[in-house]
Amino acid sequence: MAGKKHGRYYAQELAVDENTNVMDQIQGALDEGDHHDWHLVGVSDVMAEHGVILFWDTERPSFGISHRQ
Repeated sequence: MAGKKHGRYYAQELAVDENTNVMDQIQGALDEGDHHDWHLVGVSDVMAEHGVILFWDTERPSFGISHRQ
């Protein structure tokens, strides 16, 4: 996941294998994103029969703090 080049936002295609536990596969992707300190900002089901697309914000949150001068 993290080896691909991307900007601040990253769209991760999560193609699920219906022969295994789908929820475990989704949870694994969420845990991996959390491991990178990424924040899930959206989910699309355009690939409903094959999986989903997870949209990640890969920057640390600023919680409204600005360092502008």
